[in-house]
Amino acid sequence: MPNAAISERNAYKWTSKGGIESELNAVAEEVPLALIYNGEPFSVMMVSPIDLENFVVGFSITENIVSVWQEIGGVEFVHSDKGIAAYISVDKKISEALTKRKKNLVGRTGCGICGEETLEATFGKTKQVINTTQFDNFAIQRAINSLSATQVMNQGVGTFHGAAWADRTGRIVFVREDVGRHNALDKLIGMMCSSGQQDQEGFVLITSRASYEMVSKVAVANVGLLVAVSGPTSLAINTAVDSGVTLIGFARDGRQTIYTHEQRITM
Repeated sequence: MPNAAISERNAYKWTSKGGIESELNAVAEEVPLALIYNGEPFSVMMVSPIDLENFVVGFSITENIVSVWQEIGGVEFVHSDKGIAAYISVDKKISEALTKRKKNLVGRTGCGICGEETLEATFGKTKQVINTTQFDNFAIQRAINSLSATQVMNQGVGTFHGAAWADRTGRIVFVREDVGRHNALDKLIGMMCSSGQQDQEGFVLITSRASYEMVSKVAVANVGLLVAVSGPTSLAINTAVDSGVTLIGFARDGRQTIYTHEQRITM
């Protein structure tokens, strides 16, 4: 198999014309990843076991655990039959602050803000975007049209969400994939931050709906444009308005709907 995120399982396929036949199926792996800061367990996330360094950096930034990736002193992964533990070194002041907002719930693959205990903790994270880069509608469509082909892991599996970074011309530069849509975005943001790419002019595409959490994450990363192939929620739109993110939904097949801050899109 191409990587640790995909395995093969025996299955039976039924069709109305051919009946039942045995076949090998490519299946996306899903494992628990325990995030442990300075020896203190913080959260358990269900992830695809690939690009985990990117995920740790992106999660730490978008969850406002660290301000910049350089505040992470190091990461060590320990594998066991129960899952993977990520031991993350941060400044003592950071880990002390984490004990006050410690997550006690498992972060499932569909979960973006699982485990927060108060409304204030949940909705007090959105940051203001200062990125004023403008984009052309056709550049956005160019990126959307090539997105599927760049999702290498999803081909033949059909289970992975993707988060991609495209430049101003609509050329997709980076892609990260995961069984969780939030995880894919965290991996993308983590990769871009740790490689010094976060200040490049471009935008983020996601192969899912646009939820509050997705808008909040790109705002933390100072990304001015989020493009989703599906629709946004009302809270995602409100968050985009407040944070200064241009939010586009239903981007596919030569169309897209601009919900917020349309001044970033050249008509």
